[in-house]
Amino acid sequence: MLPRHTILPAGRPSHKFGFGRRLAARQLAPLALGIALGWILSTLTAMHSSVPATGFDDRTASDSALSRSEDGRKQLVAFVGVQTGFTMDKRPKYNYEARRLALRATWVPGTRQELDRLEQEQGIVVRFVIGHSTDAAAEAAVAAEEAAHGDFLRLNLTESYDGLPTKTLMFLQAVMAQYNPQYIVKVDDDVYLRLDRLPHAVAQWQDIDADYIGCMKTGQIMKSPRYRWFEPQFTLLGGGSYFTHAWGSIYVLSGRVAADLGALRGGSLRHFANEDVTIGSWLLAFNATHYDDRRLCAVNCTAASIAVYDIPVCAGLCDAAVQLPQLHASPACHLPATSPTGGLPLLPPIFNFQQRSDPAWDVEAVRQLRAKRERTARGIKPSHIEYDTAQPH
Repeated sequence: MLPRHTILPAGRPSHKFGFGRRLAARQLAPLALGIALGWILSTLTAMHSSVPATGFDDRTASDSALSRSEDGRKQLVAFVGVQTGFTMDKRPKYNYEARRLALRATWVPGTRQELDRLEQEQGIVVRFVIGHSTDAAAEAAVAAEEAAHGDFLRLNLTESYDGLPTKTLMFLQAVMAQYNPQYIVKVDDDVYLRLDRLPHAVAQWQDIDADYIGCMKTGQIMKSPRYRWFEPQFTLLGGGSYFTHAWGSIYVLSGRVAADLGALRGGSLRHFANEDVTIGSWLLAFNATHYDDRRLCAVNCTAASIAVYDIPVCAGLCDAAVQLPQLHASPACHLPATSPTGGLPLLPPIFNFQQRSDPAWDVEAVRQLRAKRERTARGIKPSHIEYDTAQPH
C-alpha cells in the first residue's frame, strides 16, 4: 500500500521529506550520480508511456491500472458520501428526493459522465448513500432514480434513525472495499459543499496527519426521554457533557482510521443514541489525530468556506431544496478555490488539541497553591478538598 502522502493534487509537492535529506542527496559521490543518470537515460524511452501523472489533472480512463493499490482498489483523493434517505413525507424537512434534485443542480455532478470526469481528473468520487426501505413505492422511486443517474451507493440495511451509526460503519466498509481513499467525507444531503476546494484541504490535512476532521463540539448529555437527544447510556458517559466530537452534518475521516474501523469484528463497537457521538467515541479509542476545521461549518460562502449550512439553528440548511440553488447562484459561492497566493485559507480552531494545559486551570492552580501556603503558615490543617477535585471559577 502506498503511503498516505503519495497522491497529491496536481502541482502540490509532498512536504514529508525534510531539508536535511535533500542536502544529503546533493552530496552523493559523482560516480554514483553518473551511474544513476546512465540508468535513467537508458530506460527513459521505455518508461515514458507508463509513468503516472504527478496529479489527477492529466489522467484519463486509460490510466486506471496505474491508479490502483496493490490489492486492486482504486486510489482516490477523497470519497464523498452524501447521506440521504427515502421520501415518506413531502414536507421540506423530510423530502429527500427534492434535496437530491437540488444537489444535482448545484454541487453534485448531475450526470454519470460528470461523475466519471470528477473521478478521473480530481480523484474524487461522489455518491448518495442509502440503504433500503420496507415501503415498496419508496424503494421503487429510489431504484428509478438510481437507474437514471447512477450516483447511489446502496447499503444492505433498512433505513432508520436509530440505525445511523450502523449505516455510517457500513458506508465506511463499503468504500474501503472498493477504494483506497486518502480521506472519506461523510456529509448530509442538506449541506452545501465546495468540491473544488477539497483537494487543497486534503493536502493541508495530510500535512498535519489529521485523521478526524470536523467542527468539534461537546454539548450537554440529555438524561431524560422527554428530550429529543436523550442518551439512554448516560451513566456510562459520566458528568453532564459529552467528550469532544465533530458535528454530524459533515466530518472527514482518514483512510487509515476508516480501514481500522471497518476491520473490527461485527458488534464489537458500542453504539450511543446519536451518530456523531458514536463516531466520536470510536475515534477516541483509535488514538486518532483530531483537527477542528471551522471551514466545515460556515453559515455563508467565504474565501475559506468548504461546507455551508445553518449552524446552529439547524443541523443542515433549514430548507435545503430552496437554499441550495440560492447559495449556488451567489457570487460568494463561486470565489476562486484558493487565494491569489495559491493556498486555501485556514480558520482559527476553537478546540486546540495541541494545547497541554487550560489557562483557567493554571490560574486556579496558582490560587490554590497560594492559599495552601497561607494555611500552612498559619498552622491550619489542609481540608479534604485538594487539587484532584478543583474546578476553575
